[in-house]
Amino acid sequence: MGREIKRDPGLFGIPGLMPWIEISSLIIIVVGLSVVTVREFRRGRALDDLAKAVSALGEETPVRSVSGRFGGPLGRLVREFDRVAPELEARIAGLEEDRQQLRVVLEGMTEAVIAVDPRRRLVFANRAADRLFGLGPQSVGRLVAELIRSPQIQEAVEATLGWPYPHRAEITLAGPGGWPRDTPRTLSVQGTPLPGSPPSGAVLVLHDVTEMRRLERVRQDFVANASHELKTPLASIKAYTETLLDGALHDESVNEHFLRQIERQADRLNQLVLDLLSLARLESGQDMFQLAPLVLGPIVRRCVEAHRTRAEARGLDYAFELNAPDEATAAVADEEAVRQMLDNLIDNAIKYTPEGGKVRVALEVSGDEVALQVVDTGIGIPREDLSRVFERFYRTDKARGRELGGTGLGLSIVKHLAGALGGLVSVDSRYGAGTTFTVRLPRAGPTADPAKVAAS
Repeated sequence: MGREIKRDPGLFGIPGLMPWIEISSLIIIVVGLSVVTVREFRRGRALDDLAKAVSALGEETPVRSVSGRFGGPLGRLVREFDRVAPELEARIAGLEEDRQQLRVVLEGMTEAVIAVDPRRRLVFANRAADRLFGLGPQSVGRLVAELIRSPQIQEAVEATLGWPYPHRAEITLAGPGGWPRDTPRTLSVQGTPLPGSPPSGAVLVLHDVTEMRRLERVRQDFVANASHELKTPLASIKAYTETLLDGALHDESVNEHFLRQIERQADRLNQLVLDLLSLARLESGQDMFQLAPLVLGPIVRRCVEAHRTRAEARGLDYAFELNAPDEATAAVADEEAVRQMLDNLIDNAIKYTPEGGKVRVALEVSGDEVALQVVDTGIGIPREDLSRVFERFYRTDKARGRELGGTGLGLSIVKHLAGALGGLVSVDSRYGAGTTFTVRLPRAGPTADPAKVAAS
């Protein structure tokens, strides 16, 4: 008998069902894995886009919305990011605009501004601070003590960082870098600690008040000198008047002398008042000169001759020098201003030149300038006083100046007159060997009206 073959009844009695189930399961697994893979790929790409978008926010570059729709926590995160990203961009842009505006303001300030961190390292310095202390682009991050070698600045930094309130001080520095080392500067310092406990840093604002302090000293000196100059003739007038009233009026041996002294002091007082008024008008710009082409040769000659009798009475060798024709000496000037300058300079030269000395008045033409020079062989001016001779009431020899009757305002008037005419005045002197004052005025150009020049 042959062997009997048994057939597989199949799953649940259904023949051939098992292979179909296996194939279906495999398909389901493959599809599921594919869906999961695609989903995870999309999630990964979304996370990558999200990371790039966050990075773009930090780098202040345009941010694109994260594409795709997602559910669950990732979807909420993406939607929330897309919502707040434009707001964050707008805020960052606003902060950057404010920062740039603040930088422009700080760079445009005339005051020096420096900021330091708690370690005393420089965080920021504006352009004025760079000029003031000679800082460079590599200064940020370095210790302030290395950059600004000034104990007073270090004290201001320490005081600001060590105290929760603003620190104010006035310091004097001798050439920390932005000016000649022999020229001291006075700085007003305002130090403000940054928020925090201890402070997270400090900001120092330094204002150069050198010129302000100089003007204050000039004002104080002016008040003191003016009071003294006014008091001296008034005291003399009062003393002579009281002496005359006490009986000297009827004493013919002294009464005329006392009256002449009163007249002399009154004239001195009157001249002082006139000079003060003239100087005040010049400084305020009230004296409006009629500037026009003016031939200076004849005017200078007349001024020189007006002082000749007095110069010869003192035994001086007195002369005028002109090495050019009169028509070549035309300058743009005002005749009364030129006369006043020359009268003051010649008067000083005669006054301070001893008997037997020389006084020369010269008129020179050079290029586009006409120069008036008053040269003497008098007592001269010490080197340390040269920079101050044009100040009001300043005298190198106060006792001698008052004895000779000057008001102390002549050279200051000359300086302001020269400036009003578009020129300048300079001085060259050696103590004990004489002095030269030079006034330079703009020469009349070739387009000047010849008729006006000749008429002047």
